[in-house]
Order: sequence, then C-alpha cells, then structure tokens
Amino acid sequence: MQKKGGLKLTIRNCKRCGQIYHYDDIHKICPNCRKKEEEDFEKVKGYLNENPNSSINKVSKETGVAKKIIIEFIKNNRLIAEDLKIDVSIRCKRCGQEITHGKYCDQCVEKFKNELENIKEIKEDKLENSWRRKNMHLADRIKGEN
Repeated sequence: MQKKGGLKLTIRNCKRCGQIYHYDDIHKICPNCRKKEEEDFEKVKGYLNENPNSSINKVSKETGVAKKIIIEFIKNNRLIAEDLKIDVSIRCKRCGQEITHGKYCDQCVEKFKNELENIKEIKEDKLENSWRRKNMHLADRIKGEN
C-alpha cells in the first residue's frame, strides 16, 4: 500500500477476471470489467425497454448477459424485478422475505433506520450527560473558591 497525495493506494485482484488493479474503496472489479458491466447493463436495459416483462432466462439468452449479472443488477438496485418475469427468488438478507430489488425488504430497511436513529439518540444523550458532568464539576470548583 502506498500513499499518494494523502490517499492510500491499495492493489487488489478483480473479483471477476483476477487482474490486478488499484482499489478505490468503492469498486470490487477492475476498470475493464466495470466498462463491460456498464455495456451489459445498457444491453439489458435496452432489451427490457423493448420487451417488458421478459423472463431473466430470455433476457440473458437474447442479450448474452449472464443471469448472475442480471441478478446482481437487481440486488444493486440498478434494475427492478417488476420489469422482469423473475424465475429466481431474491430474498431479503435479514428476514428472508421475497423482494423485487436490493438486498433488504422495505420493512428491514425501516428497522435499520430506526435502529440507527436510536443509536444516534443514545450517543447524543451520553455526550450531553458527559458535558453536564464536566460543567457541574467545574461549577463545584468555582463554588469552592468563593
């Protein structure tokens, strides 16, 4: 790992082709595979615009894009399975409910939001209590000096 202008450069192997590339903390695949993925996405999107409600098998066969890649587009919220006759089951990673896009169902996403909000409130309360204790301690010192 090298540092360049304050940024760390990490070298990784592409999850698709195995080629070495500079990892940017975002993309798990190399620039060549990202370009290919974008081309595949445009093919699938174009096919679905012309042929809505096609099955994943048919889309894959007609576009040459692997089913696995099309399912990845759905899981990454790039496609919504409502546009497809989905012949595979995509399930929420938390509760297992069948979903049409993403990795989590709407209910679990809402639960995550509520949990994060609760954590935020707890941290704010702890910070406020800590601040009060410090100030009360300082006030006690001042009282002692009078």
